[in-house]
Amino acid sequence: MKLPDSLAALESVHVVKMRSDRLILDVAEQRAWCSCFPQGVCIAMDTGLTVSDVDWLQRVCLWFASVPTCVNDSLLVESERLFLLRLNRTTFSTQEWEASLSKQQDIADWLIRFGEKSGILLHPHSGA
Repeated sequence: MKLPDSLAALESVHVVKMRSDRLILDVAEQRAWCSCFPQGVCIAMDTGLTVSDVDWLQRVCLWFASVPTCVNDSLLVESERLFLLRLNRTTFSTQEWEASLSKQQDIADWLIRFGEKSGILLHPHSGA
């Protein structure tokens, strides 16, 4: 698996290690992982939140469903850690990647602030 050239060209994106099913990334000092599919490239950003509150997750999922610009975004809880996933086109230019990653980071930051206010635990990023 390899990053699309336009994504790999970004100075803020670094491959930390390769696994059989994903690439572990550092995206502007935020831990993430990436998987490539025929439908596009999925970037999963680690929010650092440890989530076990199902009601909180339901509220966030309803918010995602209500925002038309979040149609390619979703949440994944992996080992109780909350990841923000975004499906991107493989044909993105470098500028489109920058814009998409910036928006994803903004949403991840919002999730962290919303989670902290709701009493969700925040742990230091230990990797994806």
